[in-house]
Amino acid sequence: MSDLGAEVRAEVEALHVFFTGWFGGALPGSDAAFARGLADHLHPDFEIVLPSGTVHDRDGLLTPIRQAWGANPGFSATVRDLRLLGQWMPGESGAGLVLAAYVEVQTGARNTTPADNLRHATVLFERLAGRLVWRHLHETALNAG
Repeated sequence: MSDLGAEVRAEVEALHVFFTGWFGGALPGSDAAFARGLADHLHPDFEIVLPSGTVHDRDGLLTPIRQAWGANPGFSATVRDLRLLGQWMPGESGAGLVLAAYVEVQTGARNTTPADNLRHATVLFERLAGRLVWRHLHETALNAG
């Protein structure tokens, strides 16, 4: 795996470890833990398209997640089938874009039907200040069968 592939894998897996720990209450419920685990990873102009088709901006995603600390102790989110789809490094600014796809495996999700589900995710990262931040995420529900 390339250095970029390893960096993308680490970023995607870290966020899913955060979701598992946050919703399960295993992580501290502090603002600092929330920022370190999620908020600091999202671009100021971040946008997500959920499997329902609902679109949220950064604040529209962060607010309900912040409030859901410990609300789903049986929840787990893991990642499989991660692959890089492309990368673009425009200009001399050092900025760049990375496109990746993966399958998210959720188990015990109280607010999702079914509670055990799969989502195909496509993520666009932007490199800012030397690190990847989540710029856009699109999730599509997959049939587990």
